[in-house]
Amino acid sequence: MKTCAEMLRTQFPDIVFSGVYQTAARDVEDQDDFLNCVTQCNTQKSPEEVHSILLHIEKTLQKSVPYLKGPRTIDLDILLYDDLHIDTETLEIPHPRMQDRRFVLEPLCELSGDRTWKHALKKTLDQSCQKTDLSL
Repeated sequence: MKTCAEMLRTQFPDIVFSGVYQTAARDVEDQDDFLNCVTQCNTQKSPEEVHSILLHIEKTLQKSVPYLKGPRTIDLDILLYDDLHIDTETLEIPHPRMQDRRFVLEPLCELSGDRTWKHALKKTLDQSCQKTDLSL
């Protein structure tokens, strides 16, 4: 993950990372836990350019998926891009299944703060993650 983070920083200098969340594997249970985080950045690059960069990083890091829904050495997705809705053969934003994945929603909530969302995800985020005044 550190190498991936370094590669992302070279492309997106102001990138911010959530904490890393460890969760039990989904769909196929006989595999190691997942490690997930979410990033946020400002960029002048188009969603398609960002997608191309992410695919290049996956290729450079030798992404492998041994079987459908199996473990991945790396998996980079665009969850949101401002309030855009994109649906092409190669890119769908917002990510179509993120609202069903707590391992996505929790780190996304961590980074989203008080952001106002213009699409249906806001309701899901509000219901899934409630910030408190508690501190450790």
